[in-house]
Amino acid sequence: MTENSQNYEPLVSICIPVFNGGKTIRKTINSVINQTYKNLEIIIVDNCSTDSTVEIVQEFKDPRIRLILNDIHYPCAEYNWNRCFQYVHGEYMAIFHADDIYLPNMVLRQVETFRIFPSVGAVFTQGNIINELNEVVGKFILPPNIKNETLYSYPAIFLTTLEYSDFLPCSSAMLRTDLYMKISPFRYDQFYSASDLDMWLRAAKCAPIIILDETLMNYRISKTQGTYLINHSRTAESDFFKVMDYHIEDNKNSLEIADSIKNRYELFRFEDQLICILNQHNESFRILKKYLKKIPWFRYLKIYLKNPQLVHPRISRGILGKIFLLNVEILSRAFCFRSRPIKK
Repeated sequence: MTENSQNYEPLVSICIPVFNGGKTIRKTINSVINQTYKNLEIIIVDNCSTDSTVEIVQEFKDPRIRLILNDIHYPCAEYNWNRCFQYVHGEYMAIFHADDIYLPNMVLRQVETFRIFPSVGAVFTQGNIINELNEVVGKFILPPNIKNETLYSYPAIFLTTLEYSDFLPCSSAMLRTDLYMKISPFRYDQFYSASDLDMWLRAAKCAPIIILDETLMNYRISKTQGTYLINHSRTAESDFFKVMDYHIEDNKNSLEIADSIKNRYELFRFEDQLICILNQHNESFRILKKYLKKIPWFRYLKIYLKNPQLVHPRISRGILGKIFLLNVEILSRAFCFRSRPIKK
């Protein structure tokens, strides 16, 4: 069978780096081996797990599965992701998360897309967001200017990310293996938890990418995930800004950024700073919020707006200040919800 044959099914390398994924990896592996596209190699790279992960993987007798055991524990997930590159043989390559669930037609739809669009370097999909109990709690939504099965070059992806934040689900990415090898590794030392976003932007510089507006995976959010814990306790700026600031500087002489996009990006940064402040004072703010809920501030504000002369200035400033704090929290929590959930 030749590569030009309509029936040609290229080998796809599915890599699953994992550390202590015993609670979820069985579901993840089952979702991969039950893909309708069958010409797969499934490479599981274990980062010295201390739970039942290895034993669970060894229960599977599918000959397509290869288990790689690291000799040492790598301190971050991205270093383990980089280990995957040396083991792949497929024409296409994907790095799946060990706690996500991949719907049966995901790999098939991505391979079909590569076949229809030979110039494409990477294919992303959309998905549901699920919790620890496998309940659907949300879904990914594309920015309004990104359309299904449309080729996008680097400028479009970069500018859209500036305006709408990161919209490329990490574990939905499938790349041509030769492209992945060309731009590897994930640059964790420079971009930390956002090194995947940097990888996708660099991929778009080399070849167009496509985002399928199809729900083809279930993306898990858990309070035990490393990045979840970081994002809900960090007091430093999000790693997202490291990537975007780097690419802004890298393109300052070649790519014009509209003022409206710059303003939107700076608003993201302001919202992120508010999140850091809230994390710094999380406990005290929780107590303050509980206290504020007991008092009808908005009724007082209505009285103040109608009759400001009746209210002592110190009291009025206090009311407005507390309402501002409430709105700061609402704005920040809205930003947390809008931003993509990431985990490693």
